[in-house]
Amino acid sequence: MDSDFQSIVGLADGKPVTTSRQMAQRFKKRHDNVLQLFHTRISGRHSPEFIALNFQVVDYLDAKGEARQEIRMTKNGFIAMATKMRGAEEWQERFIAAFDAMTEQLEQLAHNLWTRRMRLETKDATSAAKASIGSGLMLDRKKALPAIKKERAILEQAMEPSLPFFH
Repeated sequence: MDSDFQSIVGLADGKPVTTSRQMAQRFKKRHDNVLQLFHTRISGRHSPEFIALNFQVVDYLDAKGEARQEIRMTKNGFIAMATKMRGAEEWQERFIAAFDAMTEQLEQLAHNLWTRRMRLETKDATSAAKASIGSGLMLDRKKALPAIKKERAILEQAMEPSLPFFH
């Protein structure tokens, strides 16, 4: 697998995706041929639901600054496209491994953040319970509350994936 899987798989709307341009580059095909493959062998032969879930036609700016179209695709969309290309087995395996690595990274990140969030909520609830017992503990709560709120804000921001999508 590529050491930097994010060079071939990125995020869009929080989901791992790749593009027809990445596919063309790695498979050593012309991009217009990859687009044609989609229009002739995918869009007319797969269900509208499959197309809607796994493909999105988007615009990008080429080197001249002109708007062009490319196709963003999920892992399943990629597999549907790749199985229709000859001589691309090595890159098919690399893309699939990159999708799996990105998915694993997102799952691990979510797990770590949720674990931290649950610890924070437990700390907050414990502090609030102690504060209800006595005035000395209420002072401790008042001291701890700003740090709890700050950490909660940091965790909430971190829990929304914002990995850059490649150009």
